[in-house]
Amino acid sequence: MPERLDLQHGRDIRADLVCVLCDRTAGRIQGPNLWSPMSLSLRVQDPRHEDAVRRLRCPYCSGRLWIQNSEAIHVDRRPLTIEEVRPRHGRPPKVTQAERIKR
Repeated sequence: MPERLDLQHGRDIRADLVCVLCDRTAGRIQGPNLWSPMSLSLRVQDPRHEDAVRRLRCPYCSGRLWIQNSEAIHVDRRPLTIEEVRPRHGRPPKVTQAERIKR
């Protein structure tokens, strides 16, 4: 069970795919901080360039793509409950002074 919790909450890596030769950004990748490339999501600037970017080649000059501007982000993959999905109506309940002190 602890492995499953680690997959639900954690850190992902988000980075740009930039050409080494012409310095153009061809896409962006995001995925868990693992060595498995199967779990990465790829967003391409232009859908016509998808094949070239999947091969890690620049769609403009055929140069190699390199990871730049990487950042670690927090992700929460747990399913939402019915209470979290339901819209709230009206004012939030009033918090008394005693409840504020407890927090």
